[in-house]
Amino acid sequence: MSTASEPVRELTIELGKADELFVARGPDVASGRPALPPGIEQIRDELGSHSRRAAIAAVIVLPRAEIRPELARDITRAITRYCEMGIRRADNELRVMGREGIRALVIGLILFAVFVTLSDSIISSQFASGIKAFFGDGLFLVVAWVGLWYPIDTLVYSLRPYRREKKVLRAMREMEIVVRAAELAGPGHRVAWANHHCWPSRSPAP
Repeated sequence: MSTASEPVRELTIELGKADELFVARGPDVASGRPALPPGIEQIRDELGSHSRRAAIAAVIVLPRAEIRPELARDITRAITRYCEMGIRRADNELRVMGREGIRALVIGLILFAVFVTLSDSIISSQFASGIKAFFGDGLFLVVAWVGLWYPIDTLVYSLRPYRREKKVLRAMREMEIVVRAAELAGPGHRVAWANHHCWPSRSPAP
C-alpha cells in the first residue's frame, strides 16, 4: 500500500475497451494499426524490464463510452486472479524442475565419482603416456564434469525465469488500478511510465 511519502511509478496503458486487457486486439489496416497482444502482457513485459523499487500504479485509459461504475474494481479483481493463476503455474514448474534437477544431480554425482575414479586409475596405471593423457587427463574428466553440468544448470539457471516471473506477477497483483477516460480517440495500446507521489491506496478485490 502506498503512503503519502512513498513514490509511485505510474504505468499508463491505452485500450479501446476493457477486454483488450486480456484479449489481443486485431489489426486495423485502414487506420494503420497493427495487431497487438493483450494489454496485460505488455504490462507484464514493462514490469519485467524495469526496476520495481517504487510502488506501481496502473492507469487504464479507455474511451469515455467504455467506462462504467466499479470498472476499476472489476479490473483489479481480474488482474488479481490472473496473477494468482500465473504464480501457481510458476510454482508448479519450479517444483517439477526442482525434482528433475535433484534426480539429475544424483545421477551426475555418480557419473562424476565413477569417471574421476577411472581417470585416477588410468593415470596411475602402466599404460602409455598417450593413453593416460587421452583418457586420464582428457576424456574421463570431461565426461565426469559433463555429468554434473545438466543438474547444475537446471537447479541454478533454469529456475531463474520462473522465480523472476513470480516476482513480476506479485508486483502486478499489488498494483494500484485506476481507470481514466481517454482525451483523444484512437487508443493504440500505448504503454508509458511516469513518476508520481501520494497515490491513493489500492482498493481490495472482493
